[in-house]
Amino acid sequence: MVQNVAGYEIIISGRVVKWPSDWIKYEEVKEEWDKLSPDRTVVGDPPISYRLENGEGGILLPTESIKVEDGLSITVDPSHLS
Repeated sequence: MVQNVAGYEIIISGRVVKWPSDWIKYEEVKEEWDKLSPDRTVVGDPPISYRLENGEGGILLPTESIKVEDGLSITVDPSHLS
């Protein structure tokens, strides 16, 4: 997939976010999640689930990054939110 000028539309914390680059790091997910949901911030370094529009998914761990595609959905287990 070729990135368009506006970036990718991904979903973090149930909200559509424009992401400007082809990759997103674990630490960037946590930072963005905390900005979008300051009342429920990520505690510690939990595994973060992700799912692509085609249904494929996986787990993002600290120090890892994933390739960004439109429709990428990122979720943190609610037990790891303060």
